Amino acid sequence: MFEEFGFETLTAAQASLYFALGLGLLFGVFSEQGKFCFRRALIGADRAQAAGVWAMALLVAVLGTQYFVTTEIISFDDHRFMGDFPVVQIVLGGLAFGAGMVLTRGCVGRLTVLGATGNLRALTALLIFAVVAHATLKGVLSPLRTA
Repeated sequence: MFEEFGFETLTAAQASLYFALGLGLLFGVFSEQGKFCFRRALIGADRAQAAGVWAMALLVAVLGTQYFVTTEIISFDDHRFMGDFPVVQIVLGGLAFGAGMVLTRGCVGRLTVLGATGNLRALTALLIFAVVAHATLKGVLSPLRTA
C-alpha cells in the first residue's frame, strides 16, 4: 500500500517515531492557532466555540479510530487496556486529571504548546507532570496503578 513512499526500509520503531513527530507538529501548530484546550471549553468567555472545537476533535478521534479498527488497519486485541474495566481507577484518574488541569490552568497538551512558546509556568508544570507520570508507570505510584 505504501511502497511508493519508500517506507519499506523503515523499522517499526522508526516509522512510529516519524509518525509521532509529524502528528505532534501538526497538533502543535493547530493547537497554537486555535488555542485548543478542554479547560477553555469549560471556563472562559468564548466557551461555546471552544467546546465545539473540542467536541469535534473528540468526534473525529473516536470515529477515525473505529474506522481503522473496522477496516483492520489497527487492532487493540492485545492492548494492555483490554483487560477488566477498572471503574474506580478510571474515576480516580479522571478526578486527578481534572484537578491537575485546574491547578495548572491547562491540560498537558495545552501546556506543551505554551511551553514551546517560552512560557516558564507551563514548562514547570510539564516537568512535574513528567515526574509524576514516570512515578505512576514505573516508580513508587505503580502499585496503585496495578492494584
